[in-house]
Amino acid sequence: MTSGSISSRPTFRVAAQTGDMLGESPLWHPVDGHLYWLDLAAAGLHRMDGEGRVDTRRLDRPPPLGAIIAGQGSGRLVLSASDGLWLYDWEGDRMEPLCHPEARRGGIGYNDAKVDRWGRLWIGTSDLAERDPRGALWCWAPGSPPVLADTGFTVVNGPAFSPDGKVLYLSDSLGRRILAYDLAPDVMAVCNRRVFAEMAIDEGYPDGLTVDADGGVWVAHWDGWRVTRFSSEGERVLVMPLPVPRVTSVAFGGQDLAVLFATSARLDLTGPQLDAASLSGSLFAVQTGFVGIAESTFRVS
Repeated sequence: MTSGSISSRPTFRVAAQTGDMLGESPLWHPVDGHLYWLDLAAAGLHRMDGEGRVDTRRLDRPPPLGAIIAGQGSGRLVLSASDGLWLYDWEGDRMEPLCHPEARRGGIGYNDAKVDRWGRLWIGTSDLAERDPRGALWCWAPGSPPVLADTGFTVVNGPAFSPDGKVLYLSDSLGRRILAYDLAPDVMAVCNRRVFAEMAIDEGYPDGLTVDADGGVWVAHWDGWRVTRFSSEGERVLVMPLPVPRVTSVAFGGQDLAVLFATSARLDLTGPQLDAASLSGSLFAVQTGFVGIAESTFRVS
């Protein structure tokens, strides 16, 4: 597909009808080859194998959950909950605390998080009431305490990284914009903050992000009924409509990372809205013609 062209032809299938209240944080684990995702509102963790079979666990953490990140080892995950970050082992169904950088502030929740190309974990936090710009972006490198990188957000979503790791993309969701920052491998900080893309009211709110091997930035639209691919220059080049309004996050997975998985939510939808979008809360698999980049694992010291 040439740059600048926009497609509105859907090429998707329903991968799992889990009926999630707030499906989020899809992750193709680079070690064990399973797809994991969360139901944040129900403290649920799903795992889907290569045959499409889904196993669901209820996690012993207070909701809302935030994100899952691949740990080093099969079935090992780092996940965020309202009381900090935890290491979870799927095989043993065990959980142990890691860190809680927002412990001194009430009314703050952990949201999306990703590991950059150099192994550092970038964690977004949000105002649980979604009213005030109290959210922040943290950076946590193995063996070091978390460092505050940026502030002034109501809801932080994303993040994602360019193929070379030198650009961090972040959804300032209630600001209806995607931001970009410059990164360096030896500095736990961001610089050159700029607006990468903005969304009109009828496009909804930018939510979860991922980046493909060509540098395209994919964003899920909350209340937008779609997923959009932006070029690395911030140009809309591909639109994938989905049959649900609240698309929450995206991740490449499957063999050769050639499938884009998208999570969705039923949260706060009325009866008539659910009648019109009965697949809300499902996991979708989208054939995009692009391939993703394997997620980096986080080394827990």
